[in-house]
Amino acid sequence: MFNLHRFFVAPEKIQGQVAIIDKEEARHIQRVLRLKAGDKVILFDGSGYEYQALLLEEGTDGLAAQIIERSNQEQMPVSLCLVQGIAKGDKMDNIIQKASEIGVAEIYPLDSERTVVRLQGDNSVKKLKRWQHIAREACKQCRRNLIPEIKPVVGMEDLLEEIGEAPALLFYEKEENNRLRQVLSNIKAEVLAKGRLFLIIGPEGGFSETEVERVLKQGVKTASLGARILRTETAGLVASAIIMYEYDLAEK
Repeated sequence: MFNLHRFFVAPEKIQGQVAIIDKEEARHIQRVLRLKAGDKVILFDGSGYEYQALLLEEGTDGLAAQIIERSNQEQMPVSLCLVQGIAKGDKMDNIIQKASEIGVAEIYPLDSERTVVRLQGDNSVKKLKRWQHIAREACKQCRRNLIPEIKPVVGMEDLLEEIGEAPALLFYEKEENNRLRQVLSNIKAEVLAKGRLFLIIGPEGGFSETEVERVLKQGVKTASLGARILRTETAGLVASAIIMYEYDLAEK
């Protein structure tokens, strides 16, 4: 099974025992891999389900596959929601890719005071589509069946409204007392009870003191990853991996 080629199919394209593969994937299947009717493949729908299927002849609706076996990937007991200050260049692409691979459930691109890249209008829509595609391809490569949702760009006030009373951690380079392991120990019962944890990472310039004060008023806790100041593209991934280890989180 691990030697079979693996492709994404949208959940709405699965009708009973037949799946209709989109044009992009079909082109790769037929023109690049030279697969044909009768070849066995693995399909996944991004919501946790994986399917063994046999390719069929291409019809008017596109390339179809006959489902012969279905399995479900169990979700983690806690959804990690990575709030990432929008980074410059291709850093956001890399963050989205790696966060998808390690098991982050949702990714919120954050427009904060010191964010250099401002995404608005059509540019924001295009970026979101690109990032969702990157997340899908990352899951396809690493055999993860749950594709994280890339949320629309959000400002700090709207983010805090979204967080509400859910547990949340803001990683702050000036935090000297609250080490991550101790903070995780203190909030573990609450996190497991609510099943969700927000991790808030600043952009290249970090968060302003005003932003930190506003976040603390909401009840969000600050945490430190140690003596070193990590780059924005590193901090969220390190924090996510540590939390998954400390809370023994895994998709099965």
